[in-house]
Amino acid sequence: CYRHLMTLGLDFFADQRSGDLMSRISNDVGAVEDLVVHASDDVISNVLHVAGSAVLLFVLDWRMALVALAPLPLFVGMLWGFTRYIRPVFNRIRKELGEINARLQERLGGIHVIKAFAREEAESASIEASSRAYYEANCKSIWMWSTFFPLLSLVTTTGLVVLVWYGARRAATGTALTAMSTGTIIAFLRYMQDFYRPVGALARVQNVINRSLAAVARIFELLDTQPTVRDAPGAAELPAIRGRVEIAGVAFGYATGEAVLRDISVTAEPGEVVALVGNSGAGKTTLVNLIARFHDPAAGAIYIDGIDIRQVTQRSLRRQIGTVLQETFLFNTTVRENILYARPDASEEALIAAARGAHAHAFIEKLPDGYETVIGERGVRLSGGERQRIAIARAFLADPRILILDEATSMVDTEAELVIQQALRELMQGRTTFIIAHRLSTIRQASQILVIEDGRIIERGSHDQLMRRDGRYRAMISRQFQQVPELS
Repeated sequence: CYRHLMTLGLDFFADQRSGDLMSRISNDVGAVEDLVVHASDDVISNVLHVAGSAVLLFVLDWRMALVALAPLPLFVGMLWGFTRYIRPVFNRIRKELGEINARLQERLGGIHVIKAFAREEAESASIEASSRAYYEANCKSIWMWSTFFPLLSLVTTTGLVVLVWYGARRAATGTALTAMSTGTIIAFLRYMQDFYRPVGALARVQNVINRSLAAVARIFELLDTQPTVRDAPGAAELPAIRGRVEIAGVAFGYATGEAVLRDISVTAEPGEVVALVGNSGAGKTTLVNLIARFHDPAAGAIYIDGIDIRQVTQRSLRRQIGTVLQETFLFNTTVRENILYARPDASEEALIAAARGAHAHAFIEKLPDGYETVIGERGVRLSGGERQRIAIARAFLADPRILILDEATSMVDTEAELVIQQALRELMQGRTTFIIAHRLSTIRQASQILVIEDGRIIERGSHDQLMRRDGRYRAMISRQFQQVPELS
């Protein structure tokens, strides 16, 4: 289930709550495990017991056997009807449990915001409301089952009464062919109890089955979801590349139907730096996500060294692309393992060189356990600047031919920024780099600057070229620095 989840694209995760997905992988899979491990052996043993008891009943007396089994159709019909009514209740239970997990995961992740705005009581009330909905759904299922099962017992008990009456009548009034001895009647009662006892056990197992089927439905809903980005049949491995990127007439829109990119064409030669600027929501991040093939364009194509990226495996493509995001994600493990995530087989020398290049080695050595320091969930034990430098070190270690920087120095203090900018310039030598920039002072040396607005490139050129125009880029520089620099 988790393996399939890892094949799904970013668009799927954008529409899902991680807590609910966690509930499906852990709680729902656990419910199915209960069915397979605990219920299956009960079903097999009880079915064999029922079959054996039925055979013995017919061997003793087929007429009495028919009377003994007369309540069985009513028993099965009641069980079938009950299943129809209780299964939606179990579906609701699984849904409410997923909601609780989603809320918990989200609230624990945002505990700093909750504390900052003194919302502890309100959030506790929210979780309590979700827990109550889950409790009420469980209570309803328990009430339905505790009411239904005595009705099943009443049916079987009525069958026993009818069997005693019929057997006594035959013993008293029957002919030589139909008369029954008291011993035979007692044996019948015993075998009939042996028949209905496992039938009742199967009815109880049905409760487990209904619970598990609700979980199975949620699991298969996940497994039936297909990734929107797939490797083409027979996709080849992308060979070592020089880093020429050609974006040819690309258009893209999300499932909502809104166009995000319109007819984007860009060519970046190896070693060139392409900066993307524009307002939030203009499509900058979407464009670099297309290069890494997190999405496929609705029109046009993207070529790397002349190879359509849809014709190579995603794994081989992304191994040659390094990414540093503005929102750094670090795992709750050691500094060493977080940096080595980019290249687990890297040597100690390469690891330290990457850390030095990211201006991280000095502060790492001052940590309690150096590179073996566990940094907490999402790197909570590090400052924002330190987390960002760990992420930059990870990109250094990957040694990619194509580099994507999403405002990679935004979380770094001013003093460290100058050093890291120099390190990044060295890293970018000979590599094709795409920079999403909000701090325009960081992109003056870019080979190309693309101004994107409403999914279109409205201006392109070097910093000097764009500053000579009275266009959008010049206006952005003016707003950011509160003055228009003199033209050179």
